[in-house]
Amino acid sequence: MPPNAGSLDVISRISSALEIRGLKKTYGSFSVSLDLKVDEGETLVLAGPSGSGKTTALNLIAGLTSPDSGRVLIGDVDVGGLPPWKRNISMVFQDLALFPHLDVGGNIAYGLFIRKVRRNERRRIIEEALETVRLPGYASRRVHTLSGGERQRVAIARALAVSPGALLLDEPFSSLDLPLRKELRAEFLEIRSRSKAPCVFVTHDREEAIMLGSRIALMKAGRIVEIGAGKELFLSPKTEFTARFLGSGHVLQAKGQDKMKLFIPHDAIHLGDSQEATGRKTFSAVCQGSYYNGPNLIIKVLLPASEHSAEQIPMEIIASPRTNIPTLGSVVHLWVDESLLRYVKADSE
Repeated sequence: MPPNAGSLDVISRISSALEIRGLKKTYGSFSVSLDLKVDEGETLVLAGPSGSGKTTALNLIAGLTSPDSGRVLIGDVDVGGLPPWKRNISMVFQDLALFPHLDVGGNIAYGLFIRKVRRNERRRIIEEALETVRLPGYASRRVHTLSGGERQRVAIARALAVSPGALLLDEPFSSLDLPLRKELRAEFLEIRSRSKAPCVFVTHDREEAIMLGSRIALMKAGRIVEIGAGKELFLSPKTEFTARFLGSGHVLQAKGQDKMKLFIPHDAIHLGDSQEATGRKTFSAVCQGSYYNGPNLIIKVLLPASEHSAEQIPMEIIASPRTNIPTLGSVVHLWVDESLLRYVKADSE
């Protein structure tokens, strides 16, 4: 072990990229296949619906599940043949897996103790880790006395305390209520800024994925469908699956297209009259109801058939919450910025 290998301040010097090459695992008719590279200091969010293989992918990387084939590399070192405790990979589980018989300091120091880090050094690292996650002075607290958010912070502190070569998190905020989840997301960004370890963060929450990920890898049926920066995937998805999962806009069946569909981003369609101009299409629709979702008024309309779509299409239009609510059955005037329309690859049945 290099000098002070347990210290958080060493992370930036010993971390390097995490590479997953041809990692595969088959369970009956379901299989997971993974090829990824996560750069030093990068957070790659692995997102997708339940059952898409996200947790299996993490377990394969961590060594908790044995692959049928493939390699896991940290820097130039292939750790794929090593047991989990020798890979220098820290994992934060969905249920956190804190030890109830140990206090906070004991939980954070567990990995350091296994690595035979000296007692005085363990104490220093515990204090530093607790400062990092905004829990100074919590070392002697019992786990059962902590709030849900505090337990999350302790689990992250324990993962970082061993200066991991890679950090894996499996939906760590999913059990928390929404206000606390949002608070911890913001704190996680700050904590991550202090660590250079490549990180894979699993979630099925699209807002969390876009907020936390340097890049997002969208997973479906054991495969990565699309990968890129959150803004890029949200505004210009290449697949129907990405557009629908991220809630980027509307996906419509297009005339004369079997393998492609029309994607209309939310910011391409506007409420109100507009002068007809190049790249700007105006039309009318019938209001079929409305509701508030908090920050916006959502107006449900029935679109007429057009050059893009052969049938009338129900659609929800996002408007300002100060917009006058149209009456049911009334005509609503809309305009579309056609320069923002895209074709995306249709989902296979």
